Amino acid sequence: MVHPLKNSGLARTYVITGKDGLMVVDVGSIGSAEDVVEYVTGTPGMELGDILYVVSTHFHIDHIGGIGHLLDKCPPTTKALFNYMVEDYLNGKRKLSLIKNWFVGCVPASVASTRYVRKFSHFKFEGLAGIPLPGLRNIVKLPYGRDRIGYFKCEGDTGYNLGFDEWEVLATPGHTEDSVSFYNGASGELICGDMILNMKEGGRGALNRFYWSRKLIIDSYNRLCNTIKPQTIYPGHGEIIKGDENALLDVETF
Repeated sequence: MVHPLKNSGLARTYVITGKDGLMVVDVGSIGSAEDVVEYVTGTPGMELGDILYVVSTHFHIDHIGGIGHLLDKCPPTTKALFNYMVEDYLNGKRKLSLIKNWFVGCVPASVASTRYVRKFSHFKFEGLAGIPLPGLRNIVKLPYGRDRIGYFKCEGDTGYNLGFDEWEVLATPGHTEDSVSFYNGASGELICGDMILNMKEGGRGALNRFYWSRKLIIDSYNRLCNTIKPQTIYPGHGEIIKGDENALLDVETF
């Protein structure tokens, strides 16, 4: 079951409960890490020691900027999981994708996302890793050791089983090269990162116009429409999207 943190800063952070523990998705700032700690320690039946994985939908600062702060509060066995491409970033073999449409895509969504900011630490990040701008995209150093990091490899139509209940990782490139989504077919829940945004209360969502590749974000969306049927979509920014049979089919496209 997915537990959205109501006001977790610029990006949405989610806590997932499973039979063996917890998984946390997109800890984007020091403030959102604090929110996770407050939520978990304040919820009966949950403990920080239950957090098995801290995962990210893509390597952007507003989705990874608080992971280390959370790991510091968790047992040493808790792992940060990334797309395998992130290992190439860290080893200098690959550069972050440069994104298009900053003014028509990024700026409106960023302004709208400030409604979820409740404290100064929602604007505090652990470093400069994950900024997709020339020069800055070369900064990828993380404030925790490689021993705390694991990787998943998913490509094309093949999902990767995380080993956490029935959750699998699906490759959904487009917003970035390394973008992924997390899907649970049994519960009909999809966490889609920044492929889809929904900045309107009760809205149906829309494909993100802030992207690395227009073609790939459309291809990823179409592939999901043809292979899965989520009733609930949890976007990287904005409000939860609900649908009767397949909430993806109601999303606004280009």
